[in-house]
Amino acid sequence: MATAGLQSPVPKLALRLPASFLGALILGLLSITLVFGAAPQGCGGGGIGDLSSQVPRRLAPIYVEATSSYRLGPKGPAILASINEVETDFGQLNTVSSAGAEGWMQFMPETWAAYGVDANKDGRKDPFDPEDAIFAAANYLKTSGAPGDWREAIFAYNHADWYVDDVLKGAQRLAGDGDSAVVVADATVCEAAPAGPAVQKMIAEADRLDALHLPYVYGGSHGESPTPANGPFDCSSAVSHLLQVAGFGNPTMDTTALIGWGEPGPGRWVTIHVKPYGSDAHTFIEFHGDVTRSRRRYWGTSSTNQPGGGPGWIHEDTFSANYMAGFQPRHPPGL
Repeated sequence: MATAGLQSPVPKLALRLPASFLGALILGLLSITLVFGAAPQGCGGGGIGDLSSQVPRRLAPIYVEATSSYRLGPKGPAILASINEVETDFGQLNTVSSAGAEGWMQFMPETWAAYGVDANKDGRKDPFDPEDAIFAAANYLKTSGAPGDWREAIFAYNHADWYVDDVLKGAQRLAGDGDSAVVVADATVCEAAPAGPAVQKMIAEADRLDALHLPYVYGGSHGESPTPANGPFDCSSAVSHLLQVAGFGNPTMDTTALIGWGEPGPGRWVTIHVKPYGSDAHTFIEFHGDVTRSRRRYWGTSSTNQPGGGPGWIHEDTFSANYMAGFQPRHPPGL
């Protein structure tokens, strides 16, 4: 092995290294590989590129980790960075806006109440903390349709076409390209694996019931587990029915039971939105990503989706950000 500027050959003695030293050397080389950003295996090679050097170095790992946690796919880090830049210039303008939006990613208080995250595990959900705010933005984007439909998800963040265009243009600029990249140590983002049979069963059953145009029946099928194939259904028994068809073995639940069922937060493929109490108590299901057809992601009972208001696909325009903020997201285990 030659070294620049070295004229004499390497002494043979230097090649006779103790086994313990060689082991330490190999471990050291593996550590260096991780530090300089090689993607760990186990994701089927579905890693992402690095971020541009225009992204603050201390924030780059947060965008990547938030993307990984909420399965936002390869574009996630650059889009989170772009939103952060558009909203607060990477935290330089970290104030309360005239409209009341606050913190690093400019959340309205009611939206933060629904989607805020304690990412740094300090016991508080703080919109003025970069980790909490960026993870919350990833949470909200996931719930709003990312990565299946980035335009839709960004539009939910700020209802303006110019805003969507600015964020997407900024994301292209902030994505890494070789020598100009920020190295993100020991982090990779994997594409979500294909949705399994449970999700496909839910979608098939959702399609079947949508085609029946059933009426809404308050209290329908409560007390029957599982529910009859064709109802009758109200909002919570319809959601319970899809979960039963998927094989979760759950009873037919009302909203107060659904708020304690499954896992908190949005799911990878399926999110159950629940408002458990009051005269406007309600629940419905959201399917994420590419598991269902575009603009047919929400399913449940609604007076807007068909005559009679029974279970069916609900047009996405029915749900505004303020309306969604009144619900608590949960998801079936594993989905």
